[in-house]
Amino acid sequence: MRRVLLDALMVGWGIGTWLGVSGLFVQLPLLVDRLPEGWALASSMVLVIQLANVGIIVYAILSRLLPRISEGVYIYGLLAIGTLALVLNAFLYDTINVIGGSERSAAFLALTFFAALVGCTSSVLFYPYLRHFLDIYLATYLVGEGLSGFIPSILALIQGVGGEPECIPSGDNSTIEAHFPPPRFDTMVFLLLLGLLSAISLISFITINNYGGFNNQRVDLVAEDKTEEKVPEEKTILATSWFGVLGLMMVLNALINGVMPSVQSYSSRPYGTRAHHLATTLGAMANPTACMAGIWLRPMPLPALAAMLSITIAPLCFILATALLSPFPPLFDSAGGEVLIVLCWILVTGVISYTRMWVYGWARKGGAKGMRACGAVTQLGSLLGSVVMYCLVNFTNLFVQGSACSPPSTYLHSMY
Repeated sequence: MRRVLLDALMVGWGIGTWLGVSGLFVQLPLLVDRLPEGWALASSMVLVIQLANVGIIVYAILSRLLPRISEGVYIYGLLAIGTLALVLNAFLYDTINVIGGSERSAAFLALTFFAALVGCTSSVLFYPYLRHFLDIYLATYLVGEGLSGFIPSILALIQGVGGEPECIPSGDNSTIEAHFPPPRFDTMVFLLLLGLLSAISLISFITINNYGGFNNQRVDLVAEDKTEEKVPEEKTILATSWFGVLGLMMVLNALINGVMPSVQSYSSRPYGTRAHHLATTLGAMANPTACMAGIWLRPMPLPALAAMLSITIAPLCFILATALLSPFPPLFDSAGGEVLIVLCWILVTGVISYTRMWVYGWARKGGAKGMRACGAVTQLGSLLGSVVMYCLVNFTNLFVQGSACSPPSTYLHSMY
């Protein structure tokens, strides 16, 4: 018989997985106006988060050198690092350093790296730990993992962005300065709330790992290992259909983890602060919502999935076009444009997230080798998308940041 308390603790533990990454991204509408990187901040964050995959390598090395240390100890350390990074970032996120003659948010990006270690390493550390418990607890853990993106989005919606900036002349009337009204609570409070949730995740796992009352919910590891050995991995992993599925997975992750986050400010910010805020938060909510739907709903047939993906081609192209045409994309000065860009971000994010969930389920047919191959192309696609977009955003003139107070005619005149 399942234990409701263990279900609750599994959810609490899962909340800590992608909390740092999701929470920091939904703060972008506020951060881009306060940190020196401006609209290019997202591309730097995406690259730093991909670099956090080094945690997987460090864990692999440590587990070889120190085989007697249990998985639980590594999970303790990882969640503690994530919690500390979020709390420190609450006080240091707006610290500006001069590096190479340019102002940089070195402290914010460094602490983003340590916060991202939890999510990036959880795939090789948290999931294997779940084998110690009955299969019924995998679903509740995944619900918690979905909430790690959903809860920060809810907090960001409550927080708000304060509205559109007020353009006020400087003291000598030579320039116009944008003054942004404050949100309901500032970024420091938001990050402290994330730190509190991360601490709850750590406490939940400590209880799961040490409370003897859950021993009857654990499984016989030897029996489980023998069952896994019966999966005909080699035949399925070498099938021709695998190349298409893995290629699809690489493209999807390059888009959702590399391309789209890097251009979100350029795509949605021209439509206003509110549009940027809603596209970021509601888009972030679409991701865990789609994943949770994939857990509870029956798998979608392949033709239906292909049709759903084809429907998103037009909104995805619109997102990329608005980013390239920034700061004056189509309909940027109309309410219809604001609604359209927000809906495009929700639709594309939700469909890509659901499709990735479908691919993960398909990969289970290949056993352990299939899951490892799927994980490898996931990381490869995300890394390639992040590196390419970082170079395009920061070293070319393809993406242009607009001014909050300069009218279109003035800006276009300055360009020519």
